[in-house]
Amino acid sequence: MRKSTAAIALVAAGSLALLGMAPAASSAPAAAPAADGVALANKIVAKYSPSPKRIGPTTPLTKVPPKGKFVVMLSNGGDENKVLDEGIMAAAKTLGWTSKELVGAVDPETQRKLFDQALSLKPNYIHISGIEPSTLSDLLTKAKKQGVVVICSACMSKPVSALEDTHIAGPRQLDLWGQMIAAYTVANTKGKANVQGITVPLYPILVRFDQSYEKNLKRLCPTCTYEANPQQLTDIFAGKVPSAVVSIMKANPTTNWLVSDLGGWMVGVPAALESAGLNGKAQIGGLTAGKSNIQGLKDGTESAWTGYSLPIVGWTVVDSMARHSIGMPYDTKDLPTQILTPQNIGTAVLTPEGDYLGVKDYQAQFKKLWGVK
Repeated sequence: MRKSTAAIALVAAGSLALLGMAPAASSAPAAAPAADGVALANKIVAKYSPSPKRIGPTTPLTKVPPKGKFVVMLSNGGDENKVLDEGIMAAAKTLGWTSKELVGAVDPETQRKLFDQALSLKPNYIHISGIEPSTLSDLLTKAKKQGVVVICSACMSKPVSALEDTHIAGPRQLDLWGQMIAAYTVANTKGKANVQGITVPLYPILVRFDQSYEKNLKRLCPTCTYEANPQQLTDIFAGKVPSAVVSIMKANPTTNWLVSDLGGWMVGVPAALESAGLNGKAQIGGLTAGKSNIQGLKDGTESAWTGYSLPIVGWTVVDSMARHSIGMPYDTKDLPTQILTPQNIGTAVLTPEGDYLGVKDYQAQFKKLWGVK
């Protein structure tokens, strides 16, 4: 059954929890071609197929953080952002902190407005997701003067001014995700991949994934092909991606893989390909599985997505705040993740709502590190 245009727009809007609004300029590192790319690709797939067992941080806090801190989160109002902020609120409550979500940060103007509003609430910490420093600039200076620390997830920039920690789902993580999906593509096609990318180059985080994917694809399989197909955000919200993908497939009949910047972009694509008589012609996968993609893996209509645990991201954000509160360095290890496929989706750890979770006892692990119950 085809998804409605409204449903596609809703999923796409929710996916923006991952995105920044600044022009893209980041670059993933290049690598030399692998001697036996298919064999190496299979090893990478094997490494990242099992469910992760541990959260990212491993260094225990030297003391329990002081109670009474106040955290403000900026949200775009999408479903994913809601899940992320619920994680932050639960983690903050565990430490005896209070929190408040400000909803409506959907473009640079509203992001600046809400950030200024957040400062007026006099918090100790502000969390932003994917908002690059260039958008806030003077407001970060204002925050620093006010003694407010800003933590960003899904940022491609280095820390600057009040923005002190950008490691959570940062460049290193995006490079890994690009490598994981490229490896699955090569292993899945036995080194004969002809890939069409469904891209939105407006966002630095997505450009980073695209660059990592393409470079790792070429490293593992120099004869494999990749072509980007930039999409307009307005077309995504209007539900036009499924028809665009059908056109791309018809214009490139040897295509056997479709890789997307975000799982949410591909809502309705499997049904559109089936209606066009193109069912099974190309595998579908890419960055960040949403509920629809997880169902697609279960149905066998989609092939491989990265697991991005928004609840664990939320607790990791508070972990950084907790370390700052007692003068400890940030623990900058990567988030737990895996390649989600039809073969392992049945054993993947999901939330009761059907989102990717990854580590079932993540809260207990964080509490142990923090020395709280």
